[in-house]
Amino acid sequence: MTFEKQERCIVPAKPKCQTVILAVGQIDQQTPEQFKAIAKDFPQGSWVMLSSPGGNVVSAMRMGQHIREAGLNTTIGSTDYSPPNCLSSCAYAFAGGVSRSLPEGSKYGIHQFRGKDKALSEDEAQKISATLAAYLDVMGVDRHLLDYAQVTTSEKMSVLSLAQAKLLKVDNTGQSPYPRWRLEATANSQLVAVNNPPTLSGNPSSILGLLQVSNADKSKKIVFLIFYKSEDEATFKQKIDHQLTIDQQTFPLKQAEDWQKKANGYQAGFLIADEALKTLAQAPEESTINLQSSLGKVRFGVGGFKNIYQVFVGSDNKEVRK
Repeated sequence: MTFEKQERCIVPAKPKCQTVILAVGQIDQQTPEQFKAIAKDFPQGSWVMLSSPGGNVVSAMRMGQHIREAGLNTTIGSTDYSPPNCLSSCAYAFAGGVSRSLPEGSKYGIHQFRGKDKALSEDEAQKISATLAAYLDVMGVDRHLLDYAQVTTSEKMSVLSLAQAKLLKVDNTGQSPYPRWRLEATANSQLVAVNNPPTLSGNPSSILGLLQVSNADKSKKIVFLIFYKSEDEATFKQKIDHQLTIDQQTFPLKQAEDWQKKANGYQAGFLIADEALKTLAQAPEESTINLQSSLGKVRFGVGGFKNIYQVFVGSDNKEVRK
């Protein structure tokens, strides 16, 4: 894949015409680092214009991670020698954009992946599918995108319509670019709300959660969970208070327990005020929330939060239903 700085006009961009990164050609093992080198010269909110037939799927995901870490947006473009297509593994690099726009006449296509010289075994395919699903969750793209890939053989291509792309949040124009909150079950069958916010450049990657726990008097409270991907043991030997900023209102999060070592990082529970939870539940879906601490800043959205909060506190909470 080659990279150029070019002046291009993009409909959702502000300003509409600006310098973009034009990324053209096959994605190979060198592509992620080559992209990272050119991306460092671009501020957050800049656009990456992709034109690619695909290539190495692991490298495409790494490129997508670099796009997200740099806070860049993605669209599809063309040159005199390359059509406005983002196909095969390019589709996963495209998913790295904070904002993602499919222009009219472009093609975004996916299919089954295969090995370089031979078809993948069932076990290999399952492992890659699980990795891709987790990657799409982090990027805020509906993992049902993989359903289209799995029913399309590697010799063919399933090209999404714009309606399909918007439904799957591949194109998130006019929507919150942040992943939605979702419910999962813990190993002991407890419900936990989970959000995978994008990683901002220079900050550790994180996972946020909400868990309902019982007090000594059997009353319930909601704990705000924060996980940081890090191997820096010294940093997590001490408590680190955080604060949420919601629509210019600031709410403190007080650490309620020591950091616990987990696979690839550290997790702790924080006390969150009922007022902060209600404010999150009532915030517009397109809202962006800031979580700040001495470790840096995390930005996340509130999509899906309202419904999950109702599950935790009971559907008769009239304040939330307004």
